[in-house]
Amino acid sequence: MQPTVLITSENFGRFSREGRHVLETAGLRVIDNPYGHTFLHREQILPFAGEADGIICDMEKIDREVIDAAPRLKIIARRGVGIDSVDWRYAQSRGIEVARTTGVVEKPVAELVMGYILEFSRNIAAMSAAMHAGRWERIPSSSVEGRVLGIVGMGNIAWEVARRAAAFDMRILYYSHRRNERAEAAFGAQYAPLETLLQEADFVSLHVPLTEETRHMLDARAIARMKAGAYLINTARGAVVDEQALADALRAGKLGGAAVDVFDGEPCVDSPLRGMERAILTPHIGTYTQEVYIRMDVEAARNVARCLAGRS
Repeated sequence: MQPTVLITSENFGRFSREGRHVLETAGLRVIDNPYGHTFLHREQILPFAGEADGIICDMEKIDREVIDAAPRLKIIARRGVGIDSVDWRYAQSRGIEVARTTGVVEKPVAELVMGYILEFSRNIAAMSAAMHAGRWERIPSSSVEGRVLGIVGMGNIAWEVARRAAAFDMRILYYSHRRNERAEAAFGAQYAPLETLLQEADFVSLHVPLTEETRHMLDARAIARMKAGAYLINTARGAVVDEQALADALRAGKLGGAAVDVFDGEPCVDSPLRGMERAILTPHIGTYTQEVYIRMDVEAARNVARCLAGRS
C-alpha cells in the first residue's frame, strides 16, 4: 500500500511546491489540507486521520484523540520547533516519531526580536506617523548600546538573539536551567537568577518552551519585579505570560512597552492587550518569511520521506 501523508498544516506549500515535490519524489500519496490555507481544528482533522501514515502540521492540535484515530501513523512532522501542540509523550508511547524543523527558524525569530528592540528604542513608527499627519515631531529616543537585554532561556533562538544584541553592544544577561559557557565566551553574556534578570534588564526576551513549569512564568508577581520602564518581548509561547497581568502593568505605567508575537489560543483577535498604545501585537510572524516557510516545507517533507521510506 502506498504510504499516505496528511497535510494538516495551513501553510505547507503557501509559497512553493518544493516540499510537495520531496513527498511526491519519495512515492508518497498526499492528502492536502481539505480546507486550503486554513487553520484546522480537531473535528476537521479526524475524518482524514485514519488514512495517514504521516502528518505534517503547524500549530493545530495533534492530540490523543487524533493519534488514536490514526492507527497507521508513523510520524508527526512539525513545521517549526515547538511541540506543545502535539501530545508527543503519547505519540512516542505509540512508537510514533515526532520530528521538528530545527536549524531553520532561529535566525528570523531573532531578527524580529531585534526589530522590536529597535522600534521601542527609536520610536520609528510613531515619528513616521507624525510626519504622515503633517507634523515635524521628534520623539526622544535612546540608543540600544549599553542597555541590558535579559534573555530567559538560552536555546538556539536565544543564541541568535544574543549574537545580534552583542553586535549592537548591548549587555546580555540570561537565565536558563543550565549555564551556557559558550554564550558567555562568545557574547560576554552573564548568567543571572531570574529575579535578578527581571530587576536589571531594560528588555526581557522570552525563549522557553511551554511546559507546566513555564506556564505563566511571567505572571503579575514576576512582572512586578521588572525594572520600571522596561520592555517585555514574547516570541516563545503565549501562555508563558499572563496576558491580563501584562495588560494591567502597561495600563499602570509599570512597563515601557511589550511586544507579543504569540498568544494563548491562536488565531487570537481578542487579546487584553488589544488597543494598548505601548503594545506591539503581531500574528505569530516570527518565522513568517517566504524563505523560511519554503525551508520548513522541505525539511518537514524530508523528515516524513525518511521515516516512511521502504514502508510501502
